Amino acid sequence: MGKDYSAHSLRASFATIAKRNGQDDLAVLRQTKHRSTEMIHRYTRIQDVTVHNAAKELGL
Repeated sequence: MGKDYSAHSLRASFATIAKRNGQDDLAVLRQTKHRSTEMIHRYTRIQDVTVHNAAKELGL
């Protein structure tokens, strides 16, 4: 890995992109080898609920 990237940043980026593209927690867990969905939620960088929310995805 390059000196600008760590294993943590790569896993966090992967988790974020996967969740933004509709992957469920189990699919992300299988890839990242995390042990709990809590870790997926901590790694996933989707904090803006006005942009990333279920109601918006449903067109509400």
